[in-house]
Formats: sequence, C-alpha cells, structure tokens
Amino acid sequence: MAKTNIIAGLDIGSGKMTCIAAAQDYETGTLQVLAGRSVPCKGLRGGVVLDIRETSAAVQHVLGSIERELNQDVSTLVVGVRGSHLESFSNHGTYNISRLDKEITQADMALAIENAKAMPIKNDNEIINVIPQGFAIDKQKGISNPEGMEGSLLEVDVHITTGSSTHLNNLAKAIQRPGYRIDNIVYGLVPLGDAVLTQEEKELGAMVIDLGGETMSVGIYIDGILKFSRDIPYGCDLITRDLSCGLRTSRQNAQDIKEKYGVSFPTSLDEDGEIPVPSLDGRTIHNIKKSFILDIIQPRTEELFEYIRRCVEQSGYKDFPMLGVLTGGGSLLPGVTDHCINILGMKEVRLGGVQRDLLTSDEEFFEPKYSTAMALALYACQGGGVEDYSREGFDKDASFFGKIGKAFKNFNLFGG
Repeated sequence: MAKTNIIAGLDIGSGKMTCIAAAQDYETGTLQVLAGRSVPCKGLRGGVVLDIRETSAAVQHVLGSIERELNQDVSTLVVGVRGSHLESFSNHGTYNISRLDKEITQADMALAIENAKAMPIKNDNEIINVIPQGFAIDKQKGISNPEGMEGSLLEVDVHITTGSSTHLNNLAKAIQRPGYRIDNIVYGLVPLGDAVLTQEEKELGAMVIDLGGETMSVGIYIDGILKFSRDIPYGCDLITRDLSCGLRTSRQNAQDIKEKYGVSFPTSLDEDGEIPVPSLDGRTIHNIKKSFILDIIQPRTEELFEYIRRCVEQSGYKDFPMLGVLTGGGSLLPGVTDHCINILGMKEVRLGGVQRDLLTSDEEFFEPKYSTAMALALYACQGGGVEDYSREGFDKDASFFGKIGKAFKNFNLFGG
C-alpha cells in the first residue's frame, strides 16, 4: 500500500490491549480502518499497570504486528485510559476582556478554559481531559460558540477528568520502552460517547455504559453535553469468576461457556438443554443445564447494574429521561438490556457500536471490543494535523506530558 499517515488508537483495557490502525483520506475527510488487534495483557488490571515488562511486551506485540502487516510505522498514537484512579467533575472559569473592541477570540476562550482548570486537585493527580460544556457572555448563558461576539466577561463551564500521575507515568514508560511515542492521552469514555451516540441522542439525554472486564464506565449526556462521567471498579470478569467456581472449571473454560451459552435474563433462555463442562484438570467432562448457568450469571449481572444505579443516583441526573446505550464486550451477553431497563428504569435501551457513517471498515472491527480503540482513532482524526516522527529521534527521557503537550491539539472546544 502507498505510504500514508497511520493513526493508531490504543485502548488500555481491563487485562487486555486493543488497537485500531487507520488512515485519513484528506480529500474526502473520512477515516479508513486498516488493521486491528486485541491481545490479553497480564501486566494490566483495571486499566492500571501492575507489571511494566508484561505491559511493554503487549504494546510491542499489538503495535508491532500491526506495523508489520501495514509495512510502515504508526505516525500518531492516541492512548485511551480507564480505571478507578480517574476522577471527573465540573468547574467554572471566567476571563475579563479589557480590549476596546471587546470581540471574543479563540485565545480568549482558551484563557477562560485555562482559568477553569485552575482548581485544587490531589497532589499525585494530573488533568487528562477538559471538555467545555457551554459559555456565557456578560451573564447570558447558553452560548455554544462565542467567537466573534462582543462582551466584557466571558464565562465557561467545563468537565474535567484527572488521573493518577503515578499510573499514567507507569503506562507511558511501558509504551515508551519499545520506542513508541504518545501523541495524546484521553479518558477512553470521552471519544467513545461521541462515536456511539448521535448528536440528537445527546441532545435528548443519553447514558452510555461501557461494560468492560474489570471496570465499567458511565457517561451521561444532557443537552448535547457530557455532564457526568465515572469509572466503576467492577466488571464482567466477576461473572466469569462465578462461573469458574460454580461449574468447577478453569477461567478460560468459564469464559468460553459464558460467550457461547451464557444469558443473564430468563427471557433470553431459549431452551433448557444440557451443555458439556470440562473439569478443572481437563480430564473429565460433566453436563449441566443451561438454566444452571443462568442461575449463576443473573445475580451477578443484577449486582453490577446496581452499582451503575447507585452511580447514576449520585450524579444528580437520575430523573432526566435518558436513552441507554450499552457497549463493550459485556454488552454482548444476552439479557443485559433487560437489566438496564428493570434496574435503571430506562424506557429505551440499545446496544451501541461506532456509527458506521463516521468511517469505513471491515465488519470485524465493528465488534464492541474494538469500539473504544476505533473511537480513539476517530478522535485523533477529527482533532486536526497528523505529525510524522522517527523512532530514532524520539526522546525517551522527555516528560510524559511534554510529549502529549500542544495545549489544544485534539481539543474539541464545543464537545460535539
């Protein structure tokens, strides 16, 4: 294939890494997915690095195999993070315009946002994302784009996500070891919400739930804006663990059984036949009814959605009418939409993949496990210029946030 700029979105998941590599067509403005990989990583747990060598090896494997397939290096690497160390909250910023013309510029907007970021955070934390929720000029609220308008006082509300500097730096080191450069790092839920929700859904009110293995991410959109986001430190791997214990089989066998036969709601059980279950040592096989699997999966799934319900109640937005959109690997478990309706009280729930009109791709990469990685590639594409780099010129001793600097690169002023 012809040499082009390769954009890679690397999703640091729950015990695995998933990557999508794509190329941008500057004439049509579309993004074409060229390759993708998803590999397990024992060095990660809940999106946090526990073993830097194992994590580096997984980075080398997933990115290296993609580069060999495409026969060229990754040009831009955007990394999506998750985990219980992330915290999100809203803040308010102001900026006085003292110039005689009073015409508001992009620089004025950026300064108002910088002032909104000037708030106390934990000593070991760094700001990852700042998403403007809306502007006000001289106390007039509801302004989405104040550029070119006149005023003396510019105000902005922002949604800020912070993360542990220790965890972020350990992740950066793991990615740097094989010689890769991080161009940007984001909270994975932010681009995911933009990729799986339409603007109309965000305007009406929607909640996106990313059901991961060791974490679950929740984002609430009201009036087209991300109002609340949170990572919950529990995920669908608990279901696999329960099956392993209840069926007395290995974790891998339990995972296979969950994916092939598992259901989480009685109406999703089509027939109560028997299925073979290998013993823990793999030497013998015993048969169990499918309803027994339901009896194991259903209580744990209900518990997971109870965690989400409590999270939504704490958000202050539980009374807003919302569409529920489920994504991530856990969304493939039959019956999860029923739990979302019953426990969260939603009237409409759907499974969500990346909107197909945003890019071109082979069907396999539209699977939920690739959704966040694909959304990261889209985020990089929509964020503007792509810069080439050479591994020989990569400064491994440079600070992490120095590498991903460029204050407003990939920065969406209007959160759309």
